[in-house]
Amino acid sequence: MERRLDKNTELLIDAMRGIAALLVLFTHSFDLAVSEAFGWDYAVNPEGWRWARASVGHGGFLVWCFFMISGVCIHQSIARSIASGDFSWWRYGIARVTRIYPLFLLGLALAFVAWLCHEHFGDGFNDAPWHELVASLLSLHILTTPFPAYDSSWSLSCEMFYYALWPMALLLMGGRVNRAAALSIFSVLVATLGIMTLWKRFHLMESSAFVEGVWIVAVLFPVWVCGAWLADHWKSSHFTITKRTWLWSIGLCILSEGLLIVLKFKQYPTWALHMAGLSSIPGLMLFLTGAPYTRLSARAWAEPVCRWLGQFSYPCYILHMQLLLLLDHVMDSYAGEWLHKHPLLQAFTQFVIVLGCLILVGPRLERITMHWRAGLLKRIRAPRPLVQAAIS
Repeated sequence: MERRLDKNTELLIDAMRGIAALLVLFTHSFDLAVSEAFGWDYAVNPEGWRWARASVGHGGFLVWCFFMISGVCIHQSIARSIASGDFSWWRYGIARVTRIYPLFLLGLALAFVAWLCHEHFGDGFNDAPWHELVASLLSLHILTTPFPAYDSSWSLSCEMFYYALWPMALLLMGGRVNRAAALSIFSVLVATLGIMTLWKRFHLMESSAFVEGVWIVAVLFPVWVCGAWLADHWKSSHFTITKRTWLWSIGLCILSEGLLIVLKFKQYPTWALHMAGLSSIPGLMLFLTGAPYTRLSARAWAEPVCRWLGQFSYPCYILHMQLLLLLDHVMDSYAGEWLHKHPLLQAFTQFVIVLGCLILVGPRLERITMHWRAGLLKRIRAPRPLVQAAIS
């Protein structure tokens, strides 16, 4: 069965990625400004500002969107090669690393500069983050903590685990997606029950960054897996929805976001916030399934706008935090005391300036790295001519 995404879905995914990255930039601009005005600790913030930080200043649901979309796209790229038996871990690994690492390393360099300026986001200043730096270089920082000023990179570490876990599940199940999804979710259930037993029954490793990282990777994996499962069933005649159901999916997404807001406002622990990600699955799956109802492919303006948003997404997400903190460092040096009295103005100013920088350089950086990556992958995959091989 041909499972290639239709054009409406491709455009919707590009638009969702770009808009989600833009909103993450806004939430962090807002949270940074309000936190500097009233303190990082929610408990000491006025109630109204606590509600604002829990909603406008928090982008957890947006990250869940990224995970679902990633599952769809990655499964699309590997399903055929696994089904035909010519899947190569080497080619797949090179493809994933070259997609993530060029801009990720640029983001890490900017985070290092921000750390030198003693800028941080939430946690206190870490004067020797070398453990976190090495973990970040290996994409294992979800098992430590992110490098200072690079908090948003935690989701990239999760992604790298998912890139490995899903093909493993598929190969173990002989390419049968339903069984691979069932195995993945069963494994998640076992892992999360084990960690909860460790925490709540025996009160062990409750402050372990490693165990918390394993929890985050495990509890959010079903969001990613459901995206992969959806990609495999894309053209199934049994998986169609009405326009009314599609519109209701937006309400389900809003309810999921509302749950996260309440948990954040009530200061539930991190493990509970991430567990709430499971609530996003029905709404996001139905919303993506209803992509044809957007009729984006029939609108002349939609394709260039959506494609641009797709190119803007990753550079915005991976670079915005460091740019915000570096800009905040400069603004604090000249007008910090005054700006902290006007958090909304500070948030808007920083958002606009960083957004302008990312609009100018983000899509261009994406195009350059993707062009380089395409050439590299073509050279790796292209078979060498027999004459040339014999000569060499």
